[in-house]
Amino acid sequence: MFGKRVILQLIIIVFYTITAFGQTPEYAYLVTTEVINSYNNYPITGELNMNSDVGRIEQVKYPATSSTIGNTYFDFITIPQGFSEVYVDVNQNDYMECDYSQPSETILKSDFNYGIIAAGLYMSNCNYVYNLYPLHIIGTNNVDPICPLTKVELTGGYDWEYLIGNKDDTALEWKVLSSATPTININIGDIYDKESVIINELPVDSEKRKIHFRTGHKASGKYVTPITYTVIGCSPPFKGYYNQTKTSCSYFKDGNISLKIGRGIDPSEQLAVTLFKNDSNGDILVSQYSTKQLSTTDSKIIVLEDLGGGSLYGFKWPVDIDAGTYYFRYQTLNEADTPQKPDASDSVFWDKLVKTPNFTIEKATNVTFKAERFSDENCFNSGDGKIRVYDVSGGTGEGYEYELNKNNNWIPFNPSNKSIKEVVIGGLGKGTYKVKVRDSKKCMAK
Repeated sequence: MFGKRVILQLIIIVFYTITAFGQTPEYAYLVTTEVINSYNNYPITGELNMNSDVGRIEQVKYPATSSTIGNTYFDFITIPQGFSEVYVDVNQNDYMECDYSQPSETILKSDFNYGIIAAGLYMSNCNYVYNLYPLHIIGTNNVDPICPLTKVELTGGYDWEYLIGNKDDTALEWKVLSSATPTININIGDIYDKESVIINELPVDSEKRKIHFRTGHKASGKYVTPITYTVIGCSPPFKGYYNQTKTSCSYFKDGNISLKIGRGIDPSEQLAVTLFKNDSNGDILVSQYSTKQLSTTDSKIIVLEDLGGGSLYGFKWPVDIDAGTYYFRYQTLNEADTPQKPDASDSVFWDKLVKTPNFTIEKATNVTFKAERFSDENCFNSGDGKIRVYDVSGGTGEGYEYELNKNNNWIPFNPSNKSIKEVVIGGLGKGTYKVKVRDSKKCMAK
């Protein structure tokens, strides 16, 4: 036990030595002490004592007199590195019934920055109100990188400031974002618009793609470690499908579709698109392509075309699609990245995915027909037997042709009338014949 205390004291000494040289702490408390009363101008003292599992931190102590009523005092209290718990005691003494002591309150590191923790109590016959603001920034509901459409929630603060660019550049100025607010919600695009910075026009390595947020107490110039995000262009909005085709034949897998999106991409970006098929047992990842080549064995890429004055772009999916119901998920990424294969649901890497509506690739209608002996030969070896092919349907419906016995001699039913769905084939001798029928796209009956 004694050995542990010595070690902890050493930790505190090292910590405060580091802090003295200006290193920004990761965790701190901002304590506000409001004087609300005084009895006969007697110098009553309220004390707020803070300790942690690695040693004593600091004591907050202000007199309550007629001249200090209404004053609010601020204390920025750094918490030593490596702590897991903070203990807070509130006392008020030296004046009769105003003697007051609150049981020690334990605040865990895991609960550190979730709102204001009221360590003091307001009492009508006492003189102080304390509020403790835990300072340690956590960004929620987003992952890095973010885009201008991202709404960021930051918790664990008091006075908030932001900076775009290199935070170590002393020529750059931190700008006020919000004051006396534990939690803030901000739209990244609003900040960049205010600063007249257009993300899509910035080089990929531009320092202005970095935005930093810090919190602390502006009046005293004390802050905790800032949080930094990389800002990239948002994935373009989905605008619709076009040039959707079903399979050319019922037994082919050559359907296709094109997508319209709301913007092009800049040289620092790539557009990675993944095709998923709806399946009752779980959606199936079919294939993934990008505006850059992703595989040494597959050279196909997505090629964007301007569909309207730079505000509407489109691309054809670079491979054929089998009949079925599908959707796409796509996202813009840094051009240098190699996209992972996403799940059907969003993942950490795919944080700005756009999911398109379902679409269906129809299968071409199968060609069907019936065939029968129409008449035998009238005489021995007269060669005037006939076969009737009828009830032909399906396929393109734009005319049909037949073939006998695989002689690769396809003969149209009636070239001048595409609605003809029956033919009588004459000039046949005694024998067994095999008939094939196909439509105008050469799709055969199966």
